[in-house]
Amino acid sequence: MKNIDYYNTSVVDGYYDIVFRKKKGIQSAWHHIKFNYIKNKITKSSFHLDIGCGPGTFLGILNKKSIGIDISQNQIRYAKKNYPNKKIKFISYKNKLPIKTNSVDSISLIELIEHIDNTDLNYLLKECKRVLKKEGTICLSTPNYFSLWPVLELILNQMSPVDYKHEHINKFTKSRIKQSMNRNGFQIVELNSFILISPFLAFISFKFAKSMIILDNFLTKFFPGFLIFCKLKKN
Repeated sequence: MKNIDYYNTSVVDGYYDIVFRKKKGIQSAWHHIKFNYIKNKITKSSFHLDIGCGPGTFLGILNKKSIGIDISQNQIRYAKKNYPNKKIKFISYKNKLPIKTNSVDSISLIELIEHIDNTDLNYLLKECKRVLKKEGTICLSTPNYFSLWPVLELILNQMSPVDYKHEHINKFTKSRIKQSMNRNGFQIVELNSFILISPFLAFISFKFAKSMIILDNFLTKFFPGFLIFCKLKKN
């Protein structure tokens, strides 16, 4: 994958997990809200695969029998150290998912597909289809470029240690998601946007910000949220 080298060197070990654990401020609230939203979408799954698991935060809160895979060995080492759990196994990804065919019930791709080009995405989705059981599902999220995300990204590039200009090489809208997933033979079960104002309310109260996903879920029926959520089913 063309973006591997930049990813491996640009993100501090455990950076996003450290942000998550702060439980303070907009950035931490953002990750709590995002992970909780996706966690609630993963149902009836006894064996889960998180691709692009990073420091292991999501699997730590999912609390299911699962495997986390990431291209960064540093992030995998961090995950093993900070999320030791008999239910969870963390593995480094190389050229193929080290998972048996038709073996997992669900897969998460959380802010991953924007980091890879279409050729790599098509290959990744083919691998996902291979390892999923019949009727298995994928839950993915990605920045919504038909929203105010591009403006937010410009601000983050000035304030954050991560430069999204170089990391986000593939930009998605709902329409592009539909085209890509239909082309790869997946049935779209759910497609919507989420996260609009809730994380920014953390300056009032962190707990209050997390609870306001309810308001976001209403507002994003009329205004595009910063992130796209898509749930896919293996045909």
